[in-house]
Amino acid sequence: MLGRPLRRAAPLVAALVFALQFAALDVVTRGGQASGAHASAVRVASALLWGAALLAGRTRAWRLAIAALAGTLLVTQALVYRYYHAPLDVQVLATAVHAFRDVRPLLVRALPSLVASVGVAIAVELAVLSLAARAADLVRRRARAALALAAAGALLVLASGRARDATPDVAAVHALGAMPLLAGASPKVTGPATLPPLVSTRSELPDVLFVLSESVRASDYVTTGEGATAPSSNALTPGRVDLAEMRAVSSYTAVSLSALLTGRSQEGARDEILRAPNLFDVASATRDGRGGRYRVLYVAAQSETVFEAKDVRASVDGFVTVETLLGRDVDDAEYETVPFDAQITARLEGMLAESEGPVFAVLHLVGTHAPYFVDEKEAPFAPWSHVVTWSGMPELHNAYKNAILAQDRAVGRALRALEVHAAKRKRDRVVLFTSDHGEAFGEHGAIHHGQNLYDEQIHVPAWLWASPGALAPEEAAALGSSKARFATHLDLFPTVLDVLGLGDNTALRPVRDKLVGESLLRTPSSNARAVPVTNCTGMFPCPLDTWGLLDHDRKLAAQRWDGGWGCFAIEGPERFAPEGDARCASLREASRAIYSTLPNGRPNR
Repeated sequence: MLGRPLRRAAPLVAALVFALQFAALDVVTRGGQASGAHASAVRVASALLWGAALLAGRTRAWRLAIAALAGTLLVTQALVYRYYHAPLDVQVLATAVHAFRDVRPLLVRALPSLVASVGVAIAVELAVLSLAARAADLVRRRARAALALAAAGALLVLASGRARDATPDVAAVHALGAMPLLAGASPKVTGPATLPPLVSTRSELPDVLFVLSESVRASDYVTTGEGATAPSSNALTPGRVDLAEMRAVSSYTAVSLSALLTGRSQEGARDEILRAPNLFDVASATRDGRGGRYRVLYVAAQSETVFEAKDVRASVDGFVTVETLLGRDVDDAEYETVPFDAQITARLEGMLAESEGPVFAVLHLVGTHAPYFVDEKEAPFAPWSHVVTWSGMPELHNAYKNAILAQDRAVGRALRALEVHAAKRKRDRVVLFTSDHGEAFGEHGAIHHGQNLYDEQIHVPAWLWASPGALAPEEAAALGSSKARFATHLDLFPTVLDVLGLGDNTALRPVRDKLVGESLLRTPSSNARAVPVTNCTGMFPCPLDTWGLLDHDRKLAAQRWDGGWGCFAIEGPERFAPEGDARCASLREASRAIYSTLPNGRPNR
């Protein structure tokens, strides 16, 4: 007796499930982040539109088309949400288009499961539509005109607000509609900054090697003991100063690289940052007392597309990237199996061997970026896997640690090559090391980087080593006291100025006046400013509005869905600061002068 009522109700239930699925997905993915009358209205509008599509599906071909659209949108949004904790919208897509070189390997790996999931979803959607056909026939006979009017009203509701604030189905369709415009957008390229010859206070210019790693977080950069991932460079740099509290100012390579090279915080105007002199410009203009100059090198296992700002070639004497190595664009699968860091380091060795004078070199590595290069002959962290799954996170993490170990051996080779070069004329040496940002392995629901500004994504290793006598006694003392000093990437530009003997050069005063950071070779000043951190700049579109401030042991941060700033204590394990914390109140006050709005779009008051 119960079976017949259930069979009668099944078509109606199926129709409701189909019509309400994206409204329900919106509740699940945005929940309290989207509440109020507008959120309710767009969810009702979504249900009405899918209801209208259901009514229009009189033929099997139509139902298949609607099922394909719904199934594809559903799976795509679920996968994007899993990675970014936000649905696909025009901002997320703009970032993916802009940084497609990073996105493509993830898409390639996900493609088989994506296609299979979409196929299953379409089959389910088609079954639901077929089951709902009887209910649709009933509605057509009794309320077709009313539903048509309701659907028209739904379109008006959706058109009245920002499409990216609508339900996931509407946000995704809107994003795809903007695809041609996004693909055609590209930043302008500018030449080097014009600087006069900058005379160093050092009698002889030291060799400088700046090693920039990729995606290495502080907690996994272990230099000694069991589980060491970076023993080689540590053994070759006795007496170096490890900067335990170094933070990146972004969790994206492009933004971090711009900050490191210019010393400028990245929330400023795009054109102003583009015009700012970078480390290559400064090194190229540096002269010793006899007029001698640097040979400036950029040697990278990265792609040449990593620069957002300007063409570095015009500022350097040697420019080598992975495209130079291969004579072609790199295939994404090669990053997993080809030792690009070792190969590019060999190229640096050759360039150092042929250089007679002082060298200023940036060695930019890549093997620790997903999918993580592992040297199978020396991979002590086991079992390991390149496959990105939540259940396989420990194995993925092991692959990452093996990649750090392999990369550290390349750093060791570079250090030995620099030693040989400097020995030709008994030249002093200074080496700096850091990573552009960190990496997440499930913390705060994230994998890889770019989703947020939590410490696993911005707390990075850093160290500075100088050969005996390369630094003045007061510089060495200040550096030694920096071991536990709060520092950010913005401190490295002024530090390099001091290394080059340009820290007080009058010609660079306009440049220094705009720097937020302070040299680690000087005693910290009492008027240090809070440091802006952001994943969103005028040059680099971010998928999720995310920004904040750093100030010693406190961090202010928020994302698009947050109602206000979160304040964190970051000495030791990151955690929420106590309620009513005076330092947090001070940071919130400071934020008003930097950010006019919160990431959620509301005024920052």
